[in-house]
Amino acid sequence: MKSLNIQYIDKIKYYLLIIFVVIQPILDIHYLYTEKVVNIIGFSPSTIIRMVIVSILALLTFVTLRDKKTWITIIVYLSLILIYSMFHIINAKNFNTPVPDDLGYSVIGEIFYIIRMLIPLAIIIITMNTSVSRKDYNKAIKIVTSSISLAIVLSNIFKVSLASYGTGMIKQNIFGWFTGAYDIYKYSDLASRGIFNSANQISALLVLLLPIMFIIYTYQQNIKNLLIIALTLISMVMLGTKVALYGAIINTIIYFLALMFMTIIRKQKLLSKKILVVLGISVLIITSLYEVSPVINRPSLEENYGNKKETIRIDLLKKYKKNNEYDKVMDFIKNNYKDAKIKDEFILQYYPYQYDPEFWIEIFEMPLIKRRDWRLLEFKMHQRVMDINDNKNDKWLGISFTRSEHLFTLERDFVAQYYSMGVFGVVLLLGPYVLIILACLIKMLLQFRNKFNLRNSITSFAIIFILGASINSGNVMDCLTITIILGFIMGKLIDEIFRKQQSDVEN
Repeated sequence: MKSLNIQYIDKIKYYLLIIFVVIQPILDIHYLYTEKVVNIIGFSPSTIIRMVIVSILALLTFVTLRDKKTWITIIVYLSLILIYSMFHIINAKNFNTPVPDDLGYSVIGEIFYIIRMLIPLAIIIITMNTSVSRKDYNKAIKIVTSSISLAIVLSNIFKVSLASYGTGMIKQNIFGWFTGAYDIYKYSDLASRGIFNSANQISALLVLLLPIMFIIYTYQQNIKNLLIIALTLISMVMLGTKVALYGAIINTIIYFLALMFMTIIRKQKLLSKKILVVLGISVLIITSLYEVSPVINRPSLEENYGNKKETIRIDLLKKYKKNNEYDKVMDFIKNNYKDAKIKDEFILQYYPYQYDPEFWIEIFEMPLIKRRDWRLLEFKMHQRVMDINDNKNDKWLGISFTRSEHLFTLERDFVAQYYSMGVFGVVLLLGPYVLIILACLIKMLLQFRNKFNLRNSITSFAIIFILGASINSGNVMDCLTITIILGFIMGKLIDEIFRKQQSDVEN
């Protein structure tokens, strides 16, 4: 029998974990990431709060942890992280780049990033060793989902929302979508992210939370849960990102297919009038807003630049280059990069043309539509830096996070971490997510009768979906708002699949 002290510690840990998860949307408020706030202590106070609370949770977990296998896993993993970090930092310090400031490299920044990437993995271990009840788990998910959705929807309606693209406010609300707002404003003036820091990151988070809300509604069919789902779907359309819009569609379809599978194959009586109501409302919201959504009214690169004629004299640039007229090449780049539609920050700040004109000449020589593809330019800058350094160890240990961030973080997770942290970094920092979901899927298949239920299968899908979305949209796997909640969900899934002797009856 546990001592009173252990019970007391467990209770503190339990409620601190729930509170920590619930406050994540508050810690993602844009103001906390503004230059004014960040400059006070050098980084966002949200990060400090998270590190302090996770440290307390980890300490409380270690004090009460008695499972030897978990201890061995933690010790071995942290030892590997320590060894990797040493080699990563040594490799990153011996770096060759033409840019004088070493592309913003910082040892402290590297250590800070590695610690940051360990936080959600710690949350997984903490959650799976906390035995969070389904009731409190559901409450936490509902509070997080409803607070995000309400903030986006209400701020949009009252026209006080931050625009999803840029730093300004939206020019019109959702009602304006139906009354000619697109004739006056660009799509970027109408997509809204509420009060939050990043539209892409909030989009990915809602893609993760929506299927969990569908699960909760399935077993708690009340008007409150129905309203949360409806608000979530509306907010996902308002965000104006492809991940959010198509994520809403895909999640709704997968939920329906999962219900049909469980009804026909597993013979579970899940379909009811109230289930049909939530499916009907979901379809109604998506279909009624689809054509007027910012995503659908966003012109593609092909539409914007596919048929535009080149306005700069590339032939002159080639001539200057051929004749080794260095000064004229530099003047040409300086005077024409705006007309070439190259982003100012890329060519002036992140990777200045003065230090590597050869690279920017190659960019100028690309077709206009490719020069305007910022993701392509991000990738090319990273590859160029790696090529110039010409160190085979960069493949395994990376060019460093701080350099990668200085160049502009690649908007493709796993690929971004490959460049910044190397293959070993990807395996150690992101590999656990993949291994855990694979282990859960295998366990579900091996114990198909008891473990392959709607709750576990939809949760597994949500995790796989967010990992896939991170590859497409980027800036997901190193966003603590997302990964802390992801860690909480994964920890609970491990508890459900590997520890609980559950039946198909949910509550």
